[in-house]
Amino acid sequence: MADDLNSLNVLGVEIWGVNVSDFGTGALILIMVTMGLTLRVSDFTRVLIMPKAALTGLFSQIILLPALAFLIVFLFQPPLAVGMGLIILSCCPSGATSNFFTHLARGDVALSVTLTAISGFIVVFTLPLLVNLGLEVFAEPGQEIHLPFLPAMLRILLLIVFPIVAGMLMRRMLHKQAEKIEPYATRVSFVAILITMAILLAHVWDHLGTIIRMALHVTLALNITMMGLGFLGAKLLKVGEARSRTITIEIGVQNYILSVVVAAGMLGRPDFVAVPILYLFIMYITVFSFIAWCRFVRDPGLARQASYGRIETSNTESETL
Repeated sequence: MADDLNSLNVLGVEIWGVNVSDFGTGALILIMVTMGLTLRVSDFTRVLIMPKAALTGLFSQIILLPALAFLIVFLFQPPLAVGMGLIILSCCPSGATSNFFTHLARGDVALSVTLTAISGFIVVFTLPLLVNLGLEVFAEPGQEIHLPFLPAMLRILLLIVFPIVAGMLMRRMLHKQAEKIEPYATRVSFVAILITMAILLAHVWDHLGTIIRMALHVTLALNITMMGLGFLGAKLLKVGEARSRTITIEIGVQNYILSVVVAAGMLGRPDFVAVPILYLFIMYITVFSFIAWCRFVRDPGLARQASYGRIETSNTESETL
């Protein structure tokens, strides 16, 4: 069955005459610029105001999630394409949609924005390191697959950090124009995600049964286990109901577009995108199920009401570690 994934060849897929990898890269840059348009310096310094919740979320995203992916691959021993797809996905924390999902779950949107922003900078260093570690551990002898460390860091800087900074500078220097542009840029970026997802799904449709048989168990294991651990861990650390919900969603929502760009664009391995494609649908099912559980099963009064955009300072009181 592993041979079926080798024949995916998503690198040959085009969207309006543009290679899917290049289209995904453009969509990712647009998403990051749009995120920058919504960010303030306080979104980065907020970690000093709510250190326990912020550090718990960052540790879960950057350390615990990839560690669990490595453990799952070690235990289940899936084909390399599935195992590395899972590891690459685990190294791409958060997504632009996590802030909106947090709002729906009545979580702490300010914390969500902080985690998304800071993890976007940290991933520049952690993603190449962990992906290469995965290739070193799980690739068979003789398989020369490697992600050049410094070029990969530079590429991620260009894809993630520079667009975020550009968006923030635009917001600072052209505040009124940025406020007008941001809603439209948000819509366009989400449409770009949906188009990429739909095209890739259509391309792999004939292989979908194989992908599900090979990858569903490990993909579900990563998503459900990590969301469960995130919520329970946050509750045990007593960071508050709203922030526990936020951390759970931040862990459950991965940067699907970045994982596709890394797998297909940087590594040139289109078979590695099978897990990110499958995870995208699993992610929406589990996250919306969690949102419904938060809103209709748990007492809504436990969570502080969050407005999409920012939570007032009174809701982000200082914590002690």
